[in-house]
Amino acid sequence: MNKQNFYNHEYLDYMIKKLFLNFFGIFYIFIGILAFYNSIANSGYSSVLWISYTVMLLIGLGMLLRSSYLIGSQINIVFIPYLVWSIDFFYNLFFQKSLWGLTDYIFLSRSVISQIISLQHLFIIPIALISLHFIKSKKVNSWIFSILQVAIFFFITRIFSEPSSNINCVFKDCLGIINSNYIFVWFTAYFIMILLINYLTIKSNIFYKNKN
Repeated sequence: MNKQNFYNHEYLDYMIKKLFLNFFGIFYIFIGILAFYNSIANSGYSSVLWISYTVMLLIGLGMLLRSSYLIGSQINIVFIPYLVWSIDFFYNLFFQKSLWGLTDYIFLSRSVISQIISLQHLFIIPIALISLHFIKSKKVNSWIFSILQVAIFFFITRIFSEPSSNINCVFKDCLGIINSNYIFVWFTAYFIMILLINYLTIKSNIFYKNKN
């Protein structure tokens, strides 16, 4: 490859990354704002406390700011919960019956906007991981922000929402498995998930620069 071709290839690669990050950054901020509006219009103000809405906004902002720290912190939080949600969704879709009951609402009569917002569970993680790969960073402690964020959301959700809504599953187990010591289990599960995903993304060498 001659020097001219090298620079052309490098410039093309730069432009692809720039367009990808800018497009999806704006897209996720838009979907996040739309989610807040839609939830208030249909379910009341407390429904804006769903952490997934804030995750969309922060991932979009992280893309525009080229902040792998911000994107990584949100991936830490939702990777495993969204994986579980996706398994439940596809099981429901292909077998026409409920698995864990997490996505039964998707198959009810709902507005198009509500469906689009809910289906973001399926594609936000792949796009966020691609963005993390494009940006890369040596900052590997995004788990700190993740833990702080889920702790804040736990307490404000418990204070400002009704137990019947069970937003962010803070009042009872959404899977119906845990019956005792639930607060301890909630925090322990989230801490383990956050630290595990943070560790795996760092060790993959795909998403973070080598410190050496």
